[in-house]
Amino acid sequence: MLLSTLLVVTQLLAAGSSPTPKANPGPAAALVAPAVAGRVTNEVGVPLPGVFVAVQGTPQATSTNAAGDFLLALTGTKSVLLFKCQGYRDQTLAVAAGNSLTVKMQSLTKAVAPPAGPVPVAPAPEAEAANANTVLKFSEVLPSFPGGESAYYAFVRQTAHFPEEALKQGLSGTVYVSFVVDQQGRIVDAEVAKGCGHGFDEEALRVIRLMPWWTPGLVAGKPVRVARTMSVPFLFRSRD
Repeated sequence: MLLSTLLVVTQLLAAGSSPTPKANPGPAAALVAPAVAGRVTNEVGVPLPGVFVAVQGTPQATSTNAAGDFLLALTGTKSVLLFKCQGYRDQTLAVAAGNSLTVKMQSLTKAVAPPAGPVPVAPAPEAEAANANTVLKFSEVLPSFPGGESAYYAFVRQTAHFPEEALKQGLSGTVYVSFVVDQQGRIVDAEVAKGCGHGFDEEALRVIRLMPWWTPGLVAGKPVRVARTMSVPFLFRSRD
């Protein structure tokens, strides 16, 4: 009788110790890359198309569309965005992933009066790129001198002739020249944006027009015409 009782207890304990089957977990949630969306306007709320927007310290960049909107992937949950548009002050803004924001660019000149009628819709950068005569102020990938900025200044030093008038007076100066890099990388429409006289302006223009073809700017992977302004420095050194 005692043996039978022990056998029954042993069987019950064995049954109670059986592992309970676990429920199958559902599929893991897909990871979503952090991003930020927003709109860029001028002081009076008119959307600004073609504004260059970048995540500082990374290659992540885009530009606003015809409605001034942008969407940009971030490299972390918190980043600092840089906004650049010709005629407006550069701006930086700390943002968090998932936020939607409105950025007002401050004009370098006086504020623009609000339009009396409906706000005209400017073409998106992609549409502008299709127009061979359109010159963009910024592009997703900026035009570049072959070899980069250091190669550009090396070219200037090797090519520029110090003006005789400035040499006699022992003068130095820096000229800023604006020009357009076209879809093939050619330099066109060069002109002095800020000169200093004494023969420096004419020589700076000559140097810029002698430059080799640049690597053209890109929007959505397509070459575009982009305006650039570069400095041409002249540093006087005594012949003694």
